[in-house]
Amino acid sequence: MSQDRAVINRMNLKKYVLDSMRGPLQRFLVARWLRGKDNVSLAKFIHEHRPKDVVAQWEKINQAQGLAFIAPVFWLGFPAILKGWFERVFSYGDAYALTAEGWEGYTSGRVPLLHHEKALIISTTLFREEDYKADWKEPMSRIIDDWGLRYPGVKSVEHVYFYGVPVVDDETRQRYLAQTYELGKKFAQSA
Repeated sequence: MSQDRAVINRMNLKKYVLDSMRGPLQRFLVARWLRGKDNVSLAKFIHEHRPKDVVAQWEKINQAQGLAFIAPVFWLGFPAILKGWFERVFSYGDAYALTAEGWEGYTSGRVPLLHHEKALIISTTLFREEDYKADWKEPMSRIIDDWGLRYPGVKSVEHVYFYGVPVVDDETRQRYLAQTYELGKKFAQSA
């Protein structure tokens, strides 16, 4: 966070903290506590007091050699619970940092903080392969693969789609399961 000191000093972190308080008593007590605090120490405090479940997830992520996600496609992305997990866990200070250029809105100012060599994503879809290849696969790859994983520093991302899962025949579903098993085996062995 030291590289962001000038930017942090321009932010109104006291207002951010006060706006997150639930009632007048809590706001009063926190306002008193905030007196004399500078933005840099406040930013450090906020980061150090993240929710316990987020900290626990980071402990797991930091110990992992690779990341694997298996989820159905919802609205051309991850389901809400997994998207929410990314929003809470892959946050500033953990998954990435920003230079002054990043704080001014330039993606060139990002500083990846993840150390993982690889990620595997397996997505099951409702619709058939032709539709994804024609219109939807590229935007999903940009958001999930590039923005969600490569941007914070994962070096290699493999994204496999199993198309039309609810409408394919049993033989195709069995093939998908066998392929998933092989992908998992290969992923674990290459760690």
